[in-house]
Amino acid sequence: MHNKIKLNLYTIIISLFLLPQMVQAQKQDETIVLDEIVVSSKEGQELKKIPASVSVLSSATIEKERISGMRGLSAFVPNLFIPDYGSKYTSAIYIRGIGARMGNSAVGMYVDNVPYLDKTSFDFDFFDIKRVEVLRGPQGTLYGRNSMGGLINIYTLSPWDYQGTRLKLSSGSYGLMRVQLSHYAKLSERFAFSLGGNYSATGGAFENQNPYNPGYFNFGSIIFPSMYKENNVEATQSVSLRANTSWRPSEKLSFNYIGSYEYTNQSGYAYGKYNFATNLPDTINYNDPAYYCRNVLNNSLRIEYQGKNFKIASTTGHQFLSDSLLLDQDFSPASMFTLFQSQRLNAINQEITIRSTGASDFQWIGGVSGFFQNLNTGSLVTFRKDGIAFIQDNINSSGMPFPLTISNETIPVVGEYITKNHGFAAFLQPTLNNFLIEGLSVSTGIRLDYEHASLKHFTNSVFDCLIQMGVITLPYSKNDSINGAEKMDFTQLLPKFSVRYEKNGNIAYASVSKGYKAGGYNLQMFSDLIETKMRTSQPPVVPLDIQKSTSFRPEYSWNYEVGGRISFLDNKINLGMTLFLLDIRDQQIVEFAPNGQGRMIKNAGESQSKGIEFEADIHPLRCFTVGFSYGFTENKFTEYREQTSETSFVDYSGKYVPFVPKQTVSLTAVYTLHFKNSFIDRLLINGRYSGAGKIYWTEANDVSQKFYSLLNGRISVEKGDFSLGFRVENLLDSKYTTFYFKTFGNSFGQPGKPVCFGIDLNTRF
Repeated sequence: MHNKIKLNLYTIIISLFLLPQMVQAQKQDETIVLDEIVVSSKEGQELKKIPASVSVLSSATIEKERISGMRGLSAFVPNLFIPDYGSKYTSAIYIRGIGARMGNSAVGMYVDNVPYLDKTSFDFDFFDIKRVEVLRGPQGTLYGRNSMGGLINIYTLSPWDYQGTRLKLSSGSYGLMRVQLSHYAKLSERFAFSLGGNYSATGGAFENQNPYNPGYFNFGSIIFPSMYKENNVEATQSVSLRANTSWRPSEKLSFNYIGSYEYTNQSGYAYGKYNFATNLPDTINYNDPAYYCRNVLNNSLRIEYQGKNFKIASTTGHQFLSDSLLLDQDFSPASMFTLFQSQRLNAINQEITIRSTGASDFQWIGGVSGFFQNLNTGSLVTFRKDGIAFIQDNINSSGMPFPLTISNETIPVVGEYITKNHGFAAFLQPTLNNFLIEGLSVSTGIRLDYEHASLKHFTNSVFDCLIQMGVITLPYSKNDSINGAEKMDFTQLLPKFSVRYEKNGNIAYASVSKGYKAGGYNLQMFSDLIETKMRTSQPPVVPLDIQKSTSFRPEYSWNYEVGGRISFLDNKINLGMTLFLLDIRDQQIVEFAPNGQGRMIKNAGESQSKGIEFEADIHPLRCFTVGFSYGFTENKFTEYREQTSETSFVDYSGKYVPFVPKQTVSLTAVYTLHFKNSFIDRLLINGRYSGAGKIYWTEANDVSQKFYSLLNGRISVEKGDFSLGFRVENLLDSKYTTFYFKTFGNSFGQPGKPVCFGIDLNTRF
């Protein structure tokens, strides 16, 4: 079957190259406009000229490739890996082997110049996106904390760039439906605005053998019937709104306000027990309900003033997030325990930057920034029948002189946590162009970053039991709690140095930079500590130093890289390559808590990541374009010993860091036929091959996902501002695992999405 498909694809490709000889589709002097991107970085340079490894995806690429969210970026950027698993709560991003499954993100994200401080809000629906920039390597000097691996900049469409109404409709396999409607207007040369909305839904590609979904879609206080079956997992419905208002009272002064809101409701998690014979998850089979629900509101105001030889910009951002999740933490038919968690986040940030403009060889940028984040987290861990039996057995085996029987049907463990962070930073980066010789530039940078983190916590559990003393049965109530307040401070100095040589638009560069990821607190650790009290009959041995037991320190890295970009044949061939070496210290490692109740982060490792990145953008024919990217990362622990008991350790030095693909590859091709005097103007054929792997899932490197590849395709026709497209994703139905983990001694994984088809309709008026 696969051989037949490949033969047909080869036949189609050969035919398409011959077709222009048979169809008089274009005038000899017709001009094809290539999708050239000329955009500026934060410091005012063109992105293609900055001394860093950077990839840019334009609005045309995002639309043609149907990138509907952050997770879709992986297929186009070398050494960027965003695994597609879990819910929108899960936003693990890895660049050059640096990332985080828990805690703070190691990759920063900005949307319209505003930082998203909590990675819970990273994964949102894309609509009317102008461009996406991915900067690889530490960006701490200009962007600060949590950009140790790199940075993702997302810019939405401005009413100054486009005026009119846009309508997009999509439908596809597994109940996929998407509707986008937006309007952009320029009322005068001084004022412009836009309004837009997006609705998306999917039934999910996987089913749970134990149906549990209540079968409704809850939008605030309004309840709608669900269009999906009760046992669907990953069924998702979301609503997004965005408003953009821009006012330019003069040529020198501008104000831009952007407000956005998104509501998301998702059911379940596609986690099945892992089959080591097939290296794939088996059927999904857990008995308790699971969902994730999120509200996110963003507001930003940017004010810019252009002086004689400088530009000053003030960016103010506010984010409100409210979410809740429920999951079966053992992901099995057993009634062990469930987790309900809710979050309420308020984050405010302010940045003021000033940079030079004009033609002087001496350029500079500096600024100050500050942020405040208040996160209220509530959790309820409920032990059920089998989980209670587990606790009861541990109590009776821990030195209890008389048998104990727990009489509760459930045991709730309640937690309330208030985390507050605030920080301030000042930075300066001067650049001297044409240093000693023409085309040589030298840049240095420094940033002083301060952060304060505090935590107020309360964890409590109460259960009743019966103690059998011979013929006498005595009731006994056990009430355990942990509460208190913790705090810590971080101060970081983040330097950067780079040198660049440019000639005829081509550049070569070398750079050294430091990055860091902030420390924090392990909220899941409190469930483990209270569980120790619950299952111990004697006075419990609980660490008195809660700060030491629950906190983790910052993680640091030094990045060394050399690279360059070159163009040939009037920009018909554009190539870029980078070599890098990263040294990571005080690495934040995710481990199981000592009693297995959740996971914890601790500073336990050091590692070294090295590799190469290559990108090519080629236009061999007027109607044919090719894009290629390749990334190779070798990220190994140089020091990591995991403590397995009071006297035993396991040494993982020399092992690969888990969740990091050794290779990422992408090959895209777009073939365009232009027609004259026809019922269609253009026929576009898109093909994309992408792959990732090998990925180790554990520090021991004993479970892994081998290199896997996906083949996607799309055929579309265009007439004026109308287009109709048909697409297929994972055409060869490749089987692979996107995520692996262990809980209660069992191994689980999430399978990759199977083959799916879709149809898209776009129009503008």
